[in-house]
Amino acid sequence: MVGGETVAKDSQSGDAPIHARDMWEAGLRVFPLYSFLSARGEARCLCGWPECKAPGKHPVASNWQHTPLWDEEQVNTMVEVGQFGSGYGIVCRGLLVIDIDARNGGLRSFEALSARCPEIAGAGMIVMTGSGGGSRHLYFKAPEGVSLLQHTAEYPGLDFKSSGYVVGPGSRHASGGLYTLAYGSPNDIEEAPQSLVDVLRRPERHRADYDGRSVDVSQAELQSMLTHIPNGADTDYEVWIRVGMSVHHATGGTGYDLWHDWSAGGPKHDDRIMENKWHSFGRSANPVTLGTLVHHAEEGGWQMPVSFVPEIDFGEVDVVRDRSPRRRRDDLPFDISGVDLTCPPGYVGEVADWIESQSRRPRRRLAVAASLSAIGNIAGLRYTDDLDGVTCNLFIFCVAGSRTGKEAIQQAVSEIHRVAGCAPATHGAIKSEQEIVKNLTRHQASFYIIDEIGIFLQKIRNAQMRGGAIYLDGVIGILMSAYSKADGFMLLTGDMKDEIRTHLLRELAGVRRKMEEEGGSSGMEARAQHLETALGALDNGLERPLLSLLGFTTPVTFDDLVDYQSATNGFIGRSLIFQERDTAPRSKTGFTRRRMTPQMAATLAQIYNAGEYDMSPAGARVEYYGSRTQVPTDAKASQMLAEALEWFEDQAIAHKAKTGLEALYLGAYEIVSKVALILSIPEGRRTVEHVRWAFALIRQDIESKARLVVMNDSAKSAPRTALAARLANLIEGEGETIGVIFNRCRSYKREDVQKCLDEMVSADLASKTEVPGAKGQKVTAIYRLADTNS
Repeated sequence: MVGGETVAKDSQSGDAPIHARDMWEAGLRVFPLYSFLSARGEARCLCGWPECKAPGKHPVASNWQHTPLWDEEQVNTMVEVGQFGSGYGIVCRGLLVIDIDARNGGLRSFEALSARCPEIAGAGMIVMTGSGGGSRHLYFKAPEGVSLLQHTAEYPGLDFKSSGYVVGPGSRHASGGLYTLAYGSPNDIEEAPQSLVDVLRRPERHRADYDGRSVDVSQAELQSMLTHIPNGADTDYEVWIRVGMSVHHATGGTGYDLWHDWSAGGPKHDDRIMENKWHSFGRSANPVTLGTLVHHAEEGGWQMPVSFVPEIDFGEVDVVRDRSPRRRRDDLPFDISGVDLTCPPGYVGEVADWIESQSRRPRRRLAVAASLSAIGNIAGLRYTDDLDGVTCNLFIFCVAGSRTGKEAIQQAVSEIHRVAGCAPATHGAIKSEQEIVKNLTRHQASFYIIDEIGIFLQKIRNAQMRGGAIYLDGVIGILMSAYSKADGFMLLTGDMKDEIRTHLLRELAGVRRKMEEEGGSSGMEARAQHLETALGALDNGLERPLLSLLGFTTPVTFDDLVDYQSATNGFIGRSLIFQERDTAPRSKTGFTRRRMTPQMAATLAQIYNAGEYDMSPAGARVEYYGSRTQVPTDAKASQMLAEALEWFEDQAIAHKAKTGLEALYLGAYEIVSKVALILSIPEGRRTVEHVRWAFALIRQDIESKARLVVMNDSAKSAPRTALAARLANLIEGEGETIGVIFNRCRSYKREDVQKCLDEMVSADLASKTEVPGAKGQKVTAIYRLADTNS
């Protein structure tokens, strides 16, 4: 006892020194930490600083970063004098430690990271931290010569320590808990998985806001600015903090090392508070931006390089083409001239015809989207291809004006699901991530057909920005996780397992009680069987979940959602976008809905059951865990797919430096393979025709997304470029009249719109056709975006 306080000691009779010696023997660098006093549930560090925020985690030596590999005599001496009595630190030199902080969302982030990098579950050494709640350290060896991020905004509550230190097992925590070795030993630590290294590889450039515009700033440029900002005894504390906040904002929370290294040169630096300060910057309501850093750097003599704020030429509205429009045919891996994206080949095209026949107004593009989604859904459990092993599930957004036929398209897809036999797996709304998992436990598949999905996405974005609507948190992450696990296992957190299990058990008890009271019908027996199957699947994770989404929205709601962040990192970037440009289509003359023929219905059922005759009874669980049927690919089609992959990767490399949209190209091949597979399933083989159509579709989809990114990200910094991008999206396809163009671009002056159109025509990006107006009206001009498929 010390003045009513208790000095923290190891409750396991010297475990900290024993573990410290084990770490040292394995070649790790260890150093002593200050002990602390405990009183009334609070801990006070014995370092002598009353405001110390890191009791039990504070190095005794100020130069701990230079901890050597002690010799045996030195280690014995430190153990004998009790320097490792209450705890020790491990230098992360040569290590990559995932630090999971359960209190700050780390468990959820770790689940999302595990879905992306499942290999991290095989960490050679795992230490449970003393704070409890599932917080832990996972140890890997760091790759040599690779600069890694310590924090990423994508995974809050996770730190990735390849520098600095971590508290070792056997040490005491300020809460009274103990750091315990849960699995493995230091000798079991293996190389970090490449998938994790790829996630943490430090980007060459960061997208940041400066002076009302988006710029790409490199690590070297940020470092250069910092070297021009004084950091001495007379540096104001507010300046020191603002420099950290501006680096945090400019790098999206990934630039901690930059601020740490700059700060270390001045007297205000204190390793006991640095990481806490850094994390607090991300929670600031009004974060300081890159402009503040530029201001202080320029005061110190830094001069902005010409490349820092790149000029955007008018021609960059043609953002996905690196060469002259006149050479497009030679740029492509193979000829796609003549491909009609409103007419998918084969049976998928026939289904699109039927879907479109259900709408009073012509909605051809939406019908094509719905046909791809519907066939992909009914085939998804049983089919794959012979080259890539892709599955048929897709994320698709259908964008069209209000009251123009979206409801009829939705009903048609629901009818296809019903006829095929998978209607029980169809859902019309998303309420929370827990509901998504519940649906995937009831059925192996979940097919979402959602009206006004743009409003739903806006709610999620607003919740993320304002910190509200907690029930929406994680929806996008769980959608993406389930989408990517169609050929594997989707792991669940312990909390989610417990919540879902409680819900299922409650429902099962109600079904059994009703069966006892009223007698068991076949429907109730089937439901009980469903619930028992779902309960049995929880512990191992969800096997091969098949999740798809077909969302409908309006241009006004949707277009603003496609910015750089969502296109490159969000699930919008992994989706297909189908847009109907005509917001006032005329009704079809003599319209009557066409009934589905028995032949079409039989084909749908055959695809769903893969030709098997022991079809599932109505209302049965939508599931299939057998081997998927492989659709063979013709030799020429296989060659074309290889050429498409190489072309997309070449484009990704080119756009890495030019636009930052390389992620759109890196994910493009998989979607080409998926779409070509869906087209081929009714025929039983994948041909050149299927690959050509799929490639043309995905290429156009990337162009549309890229223009929306330019339109949204350049609205302030380059309004002329933003206008050109808006016009390109507006006149794509059949084109648009000048009157409609002026109406849709009311936020711009008419003379600016006309000048921009004229320049697009001069640059061969668009064509202009004059046609006589109806009923003797004046000649009107129709502008149409240049055909990219020729």
